[in-house]
Amino acid sequence: MTAKALYRGYERVVCVSERLRCEMRNVLGVDCEVLPLPLKLELYGPGPAERENVVVHVGARPVKNPQISVQAVEILRRRGFDVKLVVVGPPSAVIKSGAVEWKFSIPEREKVELLRRARALVLPSSYEALPYVCLEAMACGTPVVVSNAVPEEVVIDGFNGLRVGSYDPRDYADALERLLRDEELWLKLSRNGLDFVRCFDHVEVAKKYVDLIREAYER
Repeated sequence: MTAKALYRGYERVVCVSERLRCEMRNVLGVDCEVLPLPLKLELYGPGPAERENVVVHVGARPVKNPQISVQAVEILRRRGFDVKLVVVGPPSAVIKSGAVEWKFSIPEREKVELLRRARALVLPSSYEALPYVCLEAMACGTPVVVSNAVPEEVVIDGFNGLRVGSYDPRDYADALERLLRDEELWLKLSRNGLDFVRCFDHVEVAKKYVDLIREAYER
């Protein structure tokens, strides 16, 4: 009740995705303007032509399901792929695997460089409103493999990423294997991701906020 009263006191409420907009409407009875998160594209850019055999997972909280990514890469290694998983986040005392390297509290530039060198980003999250790291990966030309918790307005299956409709590590391993084997698919997703992410350019997003503020003052 407090949240409803708080939000209803504002003239305009902004949220970052249609999914979040629906949740706000259904749970709090509040309508939102959807404005995407801004991305400063010049901080990113495509990585080298020869990528490392590295898959990146960002986030160690339970909702990010890092264990699924670890298990998926372990499956790939059993299938004969010389691939390593790098998890950006605090090391887990529970997850023990020779297939994973943990990077905790690294500078933002190091994370971006990691995404630029990687073959893919994997994100088997249980919930996402709008995963910023997917936009960052696309801005680096790195294909993404995500769960259906990622809004379709961010990742379009077969266009700028691959969507997995389960939380079975074998399904994520299958999707990653497609990227490792199919260079044409990898290049297609990489190019489309670079084009797609331009609509999140921070200057264009800022203009939308300016327009929204002007509308509010003109009322």
